Amino acid sequence: MKIIISILFTLFISLPIFAQNDSIPSDTTYWNKGAVLNLNFSQVDLTNWNGGGQSSISIAGLTNFNLNYQKDKDAWDNRLDMAYGVLRQGDSEQPFIKTDDNIILSSKYSRQLKKRIFVSAMLDFRTQFDEGLDDEGEVISRFMAPGFLLANIGLTYRYKKMFSATIAPLSSKTTIVTDDSLSNAGAYGIDPGKTYRFQGGINFSSSFQKDIWENVNLSTNLNLFSDYEKLGNIDVNWETALNFKINKFLSASYSTQLIYDDDIKSKEIIVNDATGETRNVAGVQFKSVMNIGLNIKI
Repeated sequence: MKIIISILFTLFISLPIFAQNDSIPSDTTYWNKGAVLNLNFSQVDLTNWNGGGQSSISIAGLTNFNLNYQKDKDAWDNRLDMAYGVLRQGDSEQPFIKTDDNIILSSKYSRQLKKRIFVSAMLDFRTQFDEGLDDEGEVISRFMAPGFLLANIGLTYRYKKMFSATIAPLSSKTTIVTDDSLSNAGAYGIDPGKTYRFQGGINFSSSFQKDIWENVNLSTNLNLFSDYEKLGNIDVNWETALNFKINKFLSASYSTQLIYDDDIKSKEIIVNDATGETRNVAGVQFKSVMNIGLNIKI
């Protein structure tokens, strides 16, 4: 029943977005689109090197696509972010280890009510390309395990093109786990044996983007979600990126992501010193990525 409610809610929230197709004019001046592709490669080859160390190969790529529409009182913002990176340390017999993996697809429609106040509807979907392993080599994630679908309706404050903040009292978060072993283990907060979990709650999100210096752009996105059944628990997803334009073809970026989700038990603590009993609890996840490489901007 809950998955039916989730699908209906998703379709309901999508109606104003798809309804805009009828009003899109042939004049494309209302559209702002762009794409950025960043490729990075590094190799260290050591033979009888007295200074020590290991040979290594690192390959990473990230893309950002955006398609935005704005006319009169209507605004429609879309983005697709993808990243993937691998590292092999040692000789050619060593396996490649994943260092980055992300898929983010979001769409947000806004209708102006007052000068800077909009009613908005948003869909945000997140998953990854490849399986993820823990320190012991056990699979802890795959494509669509987990997948997260966030949908909400709320009010948005927009200041020019640099800042927006949305409060959505009508919000939902659907966690999807399609891998049987992870599903049976009850990973990511779902009931053991189930493939999804639906939560209704309240959501707050904000975004900021600005050129803080010449050829240096700062962007940050914050998302907070709280289940109505557990209002004291707040899921946090905070992404920040600094992008540096070196020249026409070379660029650099430094990005961070902080995640806290009470349903993801990623940290082990000792609950009884005498017996050594442990318990898994939610922990703060943090990732930072530095890239310097070829940049192609469309």
